[in-house]
Amino acid sequence: MPRKKVVPEDKNSQLETTTSENPPPRKTRGRSPKPPAAPDTGPSKSSKSSTGKGKKDKKDGETSTAKRKPRVTASTGDASPPKKSKSMAKNKKTESDTQAETGEMLKEKKRERKTKTKIKVEVKDDDEEAETEKVKGKGRKNASKTKQEVKEEPPAAASSSAEAETKPKRKAANKASVLLGGPGQFKKFVGAHVSITGGIENAVENAVAINARAFGLFLRSQRQWACKPMEESAARLFREACEKHGFSPSQILPHGSYLLNCGAPNPETLRKSREALVDELKRCEQLGLTMYNFHPGSSCGEITVEECLTRIADSINLAHQQTSGVTTVIENMSCQGNTVGGKFAELRGIIDRVEDKSRVGVCIDTCHAFAAGYNLSTQAGFDQMMQEFEDTVGFSYLRAMHINDSKGDVGCHLDRHENIGKGKIGIEGFRRVMNDPRLNNIPMILETPMGLDDEDEIRILYSLCEDL
Repeated sequence: MPRKKVVPEDKNSQLETTTSENPPPRKTRGRSPKPPAAPDTGPSKSSKSSTGKGKKDKKDGETSTAKRKPRVTASTGDASPPKKSKSMAKNKKTESDTQAETGEMLKEKKRERKTKTKIKVEVKDDDEEAETEKVKGKGRKNASKTKQEVKEEPPAAASSSAEAETKPKRKAANKASVLLGGPGQFKKFVGAHVSITGGIENAVENAVAINARAFGLFLRSQRQWACKPMEESAARLFREACEKHGFSPSQILPHGSYLLNCGAPNPETLRKSREALVDELKRCEQLGLTMYNFHPGSSCGEITVEECLTRIADSINLAHQQTSGVTTVIENMSCQGNTVGGKFAELRGIIDRVEDKSRVGVCIDTCHAFAAGYNLSTQAGFDQMMQEFEDTVGFSYLRAMHINDSKGDVGCHLDRHENIGKGKIGIEGFRRVMNDPRLNNIPMILETPMGLDDEDEIRILYSLCEDL
């Protein structure tokens, strides 16, 4: 079932300036120019006479001189420089403080200019990086914006941590764009099994919401045999949504109901399974899909494996006769109980019995293969599995993959899916899968439990691809 996607923070929110919050101080006027010094030619008669006055006149003269500029006489050109008083000293100190404050203001403005220049450089770098990503991801739809919530910009203190968290996500998404649309060796189409709740057309939007480039879905209820016919209006909406978001039929893998047992020894179960198989293939036709994946079946311990394989092939042949254009894709199993298809030779046995081999294919489930004894966790085990598949079935029949880790050990025969990298296959096993060119251009569908979001696991798988 689908999980809600996690949307990266927008990196543009990290570009807020962290300069001083207070505005720069207002400019203050500069210091008044000093009065010109008069030549010292000796005291004149008038100054001698003023010198001879009493102390009171002298004090009044000093106060008056402090308030006035020195006056130069036209006749003599003499100037009497005022003597320094307490008031002048105070003015000088005030002017000195003003000059110091002005110097600090200039330094502050210089620091602000440097900061603004640095910010502009960072913004330019980020804009260039975003433009590069846009070129690399050209043609790939940015579906994450459909459900992105608008949040308040984080404070400057949290910017660095949010940016550090966003970078690897953006790098993985950018790599995915290159892998999907670039001219390189790798072309992987990773997605997940999504819900059809509320209408089958909603499956497409659910796939878009997790940035999937492929997806699986049920075509009807998997819990009951009887289902109402699909409405043409729903089928039309599904086709339009696929066209809108760029999903081709080769990227979509419907999954059959778990009730099916096309090799059942019980006649009634076999009849219901064959009717359901035909019904689901017709639904594929209605939706414009070209592949249909299902579990082959079980002998239930009542018939031989060969008899079971024959019944499965007969069921496929009957369905092909009543439908057209849809390939039946058989899934490998885990050898659990009496199920068939856990061995590649059994899958080949079904293919050999199918009349129209152009309409039959195979889906490899990594968890099922591991549980059946194919050790994908080691290079030697992976190589052995791939070689046996080529020799027994042939890669020309490989139509899709189910990407799941395994809770159980290799050869445990237990169908127990686990999140990518958390099970016994391990992250290196999936690195081999994601870098093998023989697995290109097929849908790779996640069917993992709720431990991680589908979007995160898709990102993890793309991050394992080597750089082109």
